[in-house]
Amino acid sequence: MGCAGVPKGAFFKGLASSGAWACFDEFNRIELEVLSVVAQQILSIIRAVRGNVDTFNFEGTELKLNPNCYVCITMNPGYAGRSELPDNLKVLFRTVAMMVPDYAMIGEISLYSFGYLDARNLAVKIVTTYRLCSEQLSSQNHYDYGMRAVKAVLAASGNLKLKFPDAQEDILLLRSILDVNLPKFLSHDIPLFNGIISDLFPGIVIPKPDYEVFLDATREVCERRNLQTPDVFVNKVIQTYEMMVVRHGFMLVGPPNAGKTCVLQVLADTLCLLKEKGVLEEEAVTYRTVNPKAITMGQLFGEFDPITHEWSDGIVAIIFREFAFSKNPNRKWVVFDGPVDTLWIESMNTVLDDNKKLCLMSGEIIQMSNSMSLIFEVMDLSQASGSGPQTTYLMFSMSLIFEVMDLSQASPATVSRCGMIYMEATALGWEPKVQSWLKLLPEQWAGENRPCIYALCRWIIPSATGFVRKNCKELVSTSDSHLVDSFLRLVEIIMNEACADEEALNNADRKVLKCWIIGAFMFATVWSVGATCDEAGREKFSNFLKELTIGECPDHPIPQEVGMKIDCTFPKEGSVYDYKFLIRGKGQWYSWKDSIVPLTATSISIREIIVPTVDTVRYSYLMDLSIRHRRPVLLVGPTGTGKTAYVQEKMMKGLDREVFVPSFIAFSTQTSAGQAQDIIMSKLEKRRRGIFGPPFGKRCVIFIDDLNMPAVEVYGAQPPIELLRQFFDHGMWYEKKEKSEIHLVDTQFIAAMGLPGGARNNITPRLLRHFGVIGVNAFSSFTMNSIFSSVMSIHFKNNHFPPEALITAEAIVSATAAIYSEVIANLLPTPAKSHYTFNLRDFARVIHGCCLIRKESLEKKKILIRWVCD
Repeated sequence: MGCAGVPKGAFFKGLASSGAWACFDEFNRIELEVLSVVAQQILSIIRAVRGNVDTFNFEGTELKLNPNCYVCITMNPGYAGRSELPDNLKVLFRTVAMMVPDYAMIGEISLYSFGYLDARNLAVKIVTTYRLCSEQLSSQNHYDYGMRAVKAVLAASGNLKLKFPDAQEDILLLRSILDVNLPKFLSHDIPLFNGIISDLFPGIVIPKPDYEVFLDATREVCERRNLQTPDVFVNKVIQTYEMMVVRHGFMLVGPPNAGKTCVLQVLADTLCLLKEKGVLEEEAVTYRTVNPKAITMGQLFGEFDPITHEWSDGIVAIIFREFAFSKNPNRKWVVFDGPVDTLWIESMNTVLDDNKKLCLMSGEIIQMSNSMSLIFEVMDLSQASGSGPQTTYLMFSMSLIFEVMDLSQASPATVSRCGMIYMEATALGWEPKVQSWLKLLPEQWAGENRPCIYALCRWIIPSATGFVRKNCKELVSTSDSHLVDSFLRLVEIIMNEACADEEALNNADRKVLKCWIIGAFMFATVWSVGATCDEAGREKFSNFLKELTIGECPDHPIPQEVGMKIDCTFPKEGSVYDYKFLIRGKGQWYSWKDSIVPLTATSISIREIIVPTVDTVRYSYLMDLSIRHRRPVLLVGPTGTGKTAYVQEKMMKGLDREVFVPSFIAFSTQTSAGQAQDIIMSKLEKRRRGIFGPPFGKRCVIFIDDLNMPAVEVYGAQPPIELLRQFFDHGMWYEKKEKSEIHLVDTQFIAAMGLPGGARNNITPRLLRHFGVIGVNAFSSFTMNSIFSSVMSIHFKNNHFPPEALITAEAIVSATAAIYSEVIANLLPTPAKSHYTFNLRDFARVIHGCCLIRKESLEKKKILIRWVCD
């Protein structure tokens, strides 16, 4: 609740002097220390009433007492975010336990009021439906079968009765039950639900609704947005529309890439299109999006200045006031796109209730208008068909919409107040992505090759992703849709790079161009679908991909559109990760080793030396592609594998300073969203009002190191991560003082992070999906010896050590590597020795310690044996 003692004191002064009655809902959400102060304030009023005095002193103010004043409390005990009432407050109130009401009786009375004649039997069917659902369906955090669920069905039934007063009552009720409940059920629960419905409503056939006008508009909008219209997507658009009929607040729940945001955007554009055409009496849509975890509670709702006690509005308060007092007839949506937890969602309970009021700590109450909606977009709730659009309803045109991934931290009180629409990522699959992607490909290389490209996608995507899921371990968990996105982007980048050379493109005939496309697909598969695998997984994936491309996988034969045989198959020697596809002639595979430039003696510190290896060459190449084509990239791997060094080397020495402005940020456990925003904004310039970016004509490349280091809040959110996600999803965030929108342009991100564990955390998949993830595995023994032998040799050469010292460099590195291998195998961490963790940084410290020796101290070769001391 966040109410402090001072504003509460002013509230009680008004109660005592006016004789008003007050009901404090969710009173136990106030902080415990404030509750103790409130207890003393209430006690002083009670004593004055019992003393029959005309005036009394309340916190230093002489007040006239009206003895008719009254205070009561309602609360849900035991939920997250609630505290136990202190004893000095409990004794001032009489406790009354509320029992579960008779849902059937309430439903019967409500149905009679709507004009239903068979209300008693219909009410029993509603209650029985929910009882059977709770017993037979799976347990999900977003399923609710309580009184508010019954009320939603009753409200829908009332609307239908008004529209179709002569229709069969069983049909109206069944349609209401389906409209309210089907959107929230998982696919495997729908057959069970249909079985329950068929038992309770035998022989009832619902007339097929007429959606033609609405569907035509939806398809037109999807075509404009280059979106596909599979039935499951269109049904979710309709269900979202119908949910607004009975709920002014609802949640879109589902994993990333399930289509939650697209459903909202398509629905908004559809309603705007219907308004333009003047059909179905629809209004256009205006909406604002907020990520509640990317900002503080004070920035979200408003706060008092701790020194001046002046009130400053929060983002939600500003948006609500703008929408509530707007004379515009448009529908108004407030979309909350972020994690739901009790820290902020419970403050919306009064808005989600029937009275639809936003109560601020300042004492201001903003009434939600009939043109507003609250929409929550969430990933999941593990922590916390109908009459059709042609029906004229009493529509909530101001809505609260919550778009979330999960509701694990939401209380049942919140879940029951919202309508639920669940979207499964597997329902859409990858084919709609590919079909939309195909339409946007350049004609110069896609043109006649579209059938071949589509066949390659149908061949490679399911086989490669399926193999990774069954046989490989990933350094960081990804979804199939995420891997497909990375795959398609990389194919397009490679082919656009190839076709940038107009001379080579003009000389390439159809067969050569087809070979280029096949080679690009094979290379992209390695560094998208297979990029997240660990070392053992890469070996398996390499063998699988070689067999697949030479036609030795009977379950996945080469498509006819591709040809009976692929000319540009992977080389037999080595791994598929050892080669890049070079657009030259018909296309050829080029070993990364051939691109290594030998390291020469240098005067820089040995700690700053980057020894060229296969890893440095290939990761530099992939980063270069990503930066030039504005593709965010994330390097993931164990500590000490050179992730930060690779990126810094690329950004400091490999970028054209006439075009790019490099910038560096390191996250820590204490990094807050506000600090992250301030650091990023300090790198940018104001171009015009609300628009920030690097100097005009340049691009800012921001490298975020230790992306997963920010501490996780009590309820699982990471505010700095949510701030970045708001930028990736919406291209903006909010100014901290004025609360206005700030849009960032010509800005892109590269990030690196270690494996989750210790102080490092898993980042939300909703941010991860925006990055092309590249796994950086631990060095092989050969690579380690090569790197550190080169470092020692350069040190000895630069300092003119005798030749016999140079000979010992490789021996020292080999011996250190042997000891390092034994240590990590035998000195494992235990509860008593939790600090027994070793990584390549420990190895590097030994070698760097050996490099501290001076030439004058080296009397003979045996002195180097003292490296053991390091």
